[in-house]
Amino acid sequence: MKASFKVQCWLKRLYRRGFRFQKYLQMLRHSQFHTPEQLQQYQNQALHKMVSHCYKNVPFYQDLFRSLRMLPGDIKTSADLRKLPFLDKKTVQENYDKLISKKHHNFLCNMGTTSGSTGMPGKFIRDYDAINFEHAIVWRHWQNSGDFGKRRISLRGEIIVPASQTHPPFWHYNSANQELQMSSYHLSRDNSVHYIDKILEFQPRVLYCGPSMGYVLAKFFKYHQVDYRFDVIFTSSESLETDVRSYIETVFQSPIIDWYGQAERVVAIGENRICRCYHIQEDYSIVEFLSTSEQNRYELVGTQLHNYVMPLLRYRTFDYIDSRSELLSGVVCQCGSHFRTVERILGRSYGYLLTPEGYHIAITAHIPVGVDNVIEAQFYQEKIGEVTLKVLTNGRFTEVDRERLVANTLKHTSPFMKVNVIEVDDIPRGPNGKFINIVNNMSLN
Repeated sequence: MKASFKVQCWLKRLYRRGFRFQKYLQMLRHSQFHTPEQLQQYQNQALHKMVSHCYKNVPFYQDLFRSLRMLPGDIKTSADLRKLPFLDKKTVQENYDKLISKKHHNFLCNMGTTSGSTGMPGKFIRDYDAINFEHAIVWRHWQNSGDFGKRRISLRGEIIVPASQTHPPFWHYNSANQELQMSSYHLSRDNSVHYIDKILEFQPRVLYCGPSMGYVLAKFFKYHQVDYRFDVIFTSSESLETDVRSYIETVFQSPIIDWYGQAERVVAIGENRICRCYHIQEDYSIVEFLSTSEQNRYELVGTQLHNYVMPLLRYRTFDYIDSRSELLSGVVCQCGSHFRTVERILGRSYGYLLTPEGYHIAITAHIPVGVDNVIEAQFYQEKIGEVTLKVLTNGRFTEVDRERLVANTLKHTSPFMKVNVIEVDDIPRGPNGKFINIVNNMSLN
């Protein structure tokens, strides 16, 4: 099993960090300092190429352009994108096959899944070039904060080892990335001393985590009165709240550098270590801001420039940001970037579930996958070891669907978890209008 894991890690590195990755990374090191004029030229050229491809090879856009009586030449700049309607997850699901390019094959492509803003799982295909470009964007983000491949640990919601395992190791070493991948599932009070001992032995310089898991790890370091300092902590996948950031940075005496992205790969926002500002990665995609009823709050809409197997044009993320209009104008920042600035990201907030064994489950989006009659599913917990699934259905929800949901929950949380499934007419959104995947009214004891 260890040999197989090692081979998988090296194959994954080869796939993501080949010649094209190096080419893109070199290009991105320069484009991050483009002037507004250079950025506009870069985006317009990439957009023209993408729109022409969609018109020639993607059935969904062929039908759309035909119905709008438009040609590729009608979209020459990012401003012309307003001539097209918005795309959302529901439209993607209903037109999934038609959104796949006839020119591309699934060989070397990768499938991404997400629960997104609606709590409804979605799937999206990315081609080899898009994956290498995505990886190069993230590596630029890491390198700008001083990480050129330092020894790291990752704690990002994965189980890593079998859920039934009760003794360490609760981790695997990824030699391809000098990374110790640690199971979030097994991080409990009883096991925390094993995690801390391993971290002290491994001596990582970088922590890569979701904010909720970074918070739990910091809690245990403080509980055991153990001091440790990282060079940098990278967070992603969840909204980073101010009090969570403050707590983690205080315990580890380490700066957090945050990142926002999504499985759809239509918007990327990275925090800069010099200015501590969030910048839209303008050389990654074309990002629009939809005004909302709240002042200085906008919804993120993104258009891909590099994924040719399943292009998404004007895709609504239903994620929101706060920012003053003057910061969104692209005024040069003290870090030297002309990328537009975001003050606060109001994206996903997962929290975590607590199992009877005391394990923390931060990611549950995959649990409803395959249960077709479920539109939305929210995990609600008030007691340790008990969870209620509130499900919004299409009216054809069956006992088989219920049993599958329970079985999936037991498989990905704990076989001893008490699971209750109830159908509801509506699942309220959070204060920022976002779907909340996990509602947990308990705190870590």
